[in-house]
Amino acid sequence: MRPRIVILAVLFAAAAAGLCVGLSCCGTAGPVPSYSAAIRPDAPPFFVIFGDTRRRLTAEVFRERADAERLLVIRALADEAPAFVLNSGDLVGRGSKAGDWRTFHEENQPIFSKRIPYYPLLGNHEFYGDDRLALDHYFNVFPDLRRRRWYEIRFRSVLVAALDSNFDELEDPESQAQDAWFAGLLAAAEQDPAVRHVVVCTHHPPYTNSRVHGDSKPVQEHFVRKLTPKAKVFMSGHVHSYERFEKDGRQFVVTGGGGAPLTSVDVETPGHPDAFKGPAYRPFHYCRFTLAGEKLRCDVLMLQDDRSWKRVDGFEIP
Repeated sequence: MRPRIVILAVLFAAAAAGLCVGLSCCGTAGPVPSYSAAIRPDAPPFFVIFGDTRRRLTAEVFRERADAERLLVIRALADEAPAFVLNSGDLVGRGSKAGDWRTFHEENQPIFSKRIPYYPLLGNHEFYGDDRLALDHYFNVFPDLRRRRWYEIRFRSVLVAALDSNFDELEDPESQAQDAWFAGLLAAAEQDPAVRHVVVCTHHPPYTNSRVHGDSKPVQEHFVRKLTPKAKVFMSGHVHSYERFEKDGRQFVVTGGGGAPLTSVDVETPGHPDAFKGPAYRPFHYCRFTLAGEKLRCDVLMLQDDRSWKRVDGFEIP
């Protein structure tokens, strides 16, 4: 057996055994830190949604590291200083490793030092390792969640539904409780004149042309089929790329360009028509949502080769 093959075999065996193989496991020793910040009454009329900020795992030697690009995304968000940011999941490589969370906290100091509210969703990597320990770390970092795995964010005329799409990690009663909560939230929003726009967010995408992941049928069944008229924007991650699909008058956006190793999408024989006509590999990016009167505008900012940021896509909800 060649040396490289031996090394790969050892790495994958270690990963299977649940050992620490993530580069972000090497954070400074100490307790897992916490971060708490509320949306200010004088907050600007825009917010940011992005996702998949985890570091490359050591076992992912076939993928390019993106540490520098992730820090550029963090700096861009700090410079934007939005009302809040929402990360659609996979914040860290291994949720059960305290070092991952310490590194996450250290890297995000440009955002945290400005007291910008940071809202997370549970991704599949948040569960890597011991589930109980992983959730303890997650909720310790974000105490404002009060151990809620799904919740809502209200910002002016926008209601954001932050959901848990890790159905393999949900017991049947938990899944049923989330379904009932989501249906009730949407029904109440339809009757509330103060709510004009509902933005639904999950980690796993209901639709994607990814060459690594497929459509999430559970997300379609539990969430997409329940959407009501005000819910015209559906955001997700998991796929380390950017995609946008227009279906039944709604925008379905995949935004997984927060700093995890990029993956490709099928541009030759896509399963879904992509409104964004980009290459197979899409650059790191984030989505800025701005309230302009009664309209909600989305601008997608992508990192360019010269390290500048450029608006490359977007849409507007009346």
